Amino acid sequence: MNATGTIVKAHGKCVVWGAGGHAKVVAEILRLSGYEVVGFIDEISPARKGERFYGSVVLGGAEALDDLRQSEVHQAIVGIGDNVRRVSTGNILISQGFNLVKAVHPNVACASDVALGAGTVLASGAIIGPSTSIGAHVIVNTKASIDHDCSVADGAHVGPGAIVTGCDSIGECAWIGAGGIISDHRTIGAYSIVGAGAVVLKDVQPKTVVAGVPAVVIRLL
Repeated sequence: MNATGTIVKAHGKCVVWGAGGHAKVVAEILRLSGYEVVGFIDEISPARKGERFYGSVVLGGAEALDDLRQSEVHQAIVGIGDNVRRVSTGNILISQGFNLVKAVHPNVACASDVALGAGTVLASGAIIGPSTSIGAHVIVNTKASIDHDCSVADGAHVGPGAIVTGCDSIGECAWIGAGGIISDHRTIGAYSIVGAGAVVLKDVQPKTVVAGVPAVVIRLL
C-alpha cells in the first residue's frame, strides 16, 4: 500500500542512476509504483559513496553495477535531467545487462493505446492522449500534457506544465521548457530548445533555441 492508501503490486528492486533533484522525483514514483529503490549511482562525485540520499544510499559510480548484478538487482532507470546524458547512461545500463523500467506516477492519465519506451518517466499529473508514442528515456514532467496523435522521440523532455497539442512531433533530445505551448501539427527538431512559457506556432529546426510569444529563433546550437 502506498502513501495514498492505494494497493500497488510489488515490482522488485531497482537502482536509480543519478543522485540529484530529478533522481528524487524518479525514486518517489518508483516507490509509489511498488519498487524497492536499492540505491543511487553517482558518477560525478565519488566522495558521495555511502551517503544517505532520499531514503536510500549512494552506492558509488559505475563500479557498483557488478555488485548490484551479483545481488540479483537487474532493474534500473536513469534519474538525470540532461537529455543527452540520460540517453547515453541508459545505453550503458542496457549494455551491462540491466532492464530499464518505466516510471509512471499513479495519478498520470494515459490513454490505453499509448506506447512508452524503456526508461521513460511520466511525472505526477501528466496527461497523454490517444494514439501517441513516447520513446525511450523521455521525461514528461509534472502536469505536462501531450494530446492525441503525437510522437515524442528518445531522450526528449516535456517540462512541467507544458502543453503539446494534437499531431505534433517532438524530436530526439528536444527540450520543451516549463509552461511551453506547441500548437498543433508542428515539428520540434532534434536537440532543439523551446524556452519556458514560449508559444510555438511554427516548426522548429533541429539544434535551434526559440523563445517568446510567439516563439522566435534566439540562436543556433
